[in-house]
Amino acid sequence: MRHAEQQRVYGVLVGSVKDGQIDPSGRTPHYEIWVQGNGMNYRVAVNVISQDGSEVMAYFDPDYTSPDPHKLDPAALASGAAGFAQLTTGPTGTGLDYLRDKLFPLDKMSVIPPEGAGVTLKNLLDGQIERAKADTGAVAIAFGESFQDPTPDQTFGFSPERGVHDIHMMQGDSGTFAGDDRVNGDGALFIRFTSGETAALFVRFSTQDISAAGGGA
Repeated sequence: MRHAEQQRVYGVLVGSVKDGQIDPSGRTPHYEIWVQGNGMNYRVAVNVISQDGSEVMAYFDPDYTSPDPHKLDPAALASGAAGFAQLTTGPTGTGLDYLRDKLFPLDKMSVIPPEGAGVTLKNLLDGQIERAKADTGAVAIAFGESFQDPTPDQTFGFSPERGVHDIHMMQGDSGTFAGDDRVNGDGALFIRFTSGETAALFVRFSTQDISAAGGGA
């Protein structure tokens, strides 16, 4: 489910991977990941279906290398402070930007189904989460919007409910979600393994316009 919220805090969450699964309640179309960092529990909610009916598109790299380590360095993030840290957005912001940073080849994003046989987001993420659970030094790095509620978490049961969602591009929207658009504020998921590999997942929706690639604010 995509969220249209007025008050949002964008940033990056760093922590160890405890577990992961498709939302068992069926209430929200997300793959949920339990992350622990700085003594706190977090849930990372990765969209697998869009609320507006558009298809989910993804680019996955099992051994990702950042083209700009000064702005995005998974190795440095993984070895740094755990927990959630706020990042600035806007033209001079420090967040990720699919259209301007050339983080990966945009034209290689493809439609990927949430579940079923073959290559799906569930199967892809299940594999990475199981590998991370077996690697005690693996670190999850999630860029997105923070959320918190005093009630117990709806998926993993820890309390309070706390985490990061909108793990996808936040540009090129129209209609209900046009107000979400911003520069240097996109979401993405990385898992850094002790072997030195970084698995990277970039997500957007088929209705999001990427024709502004390389443009300004």
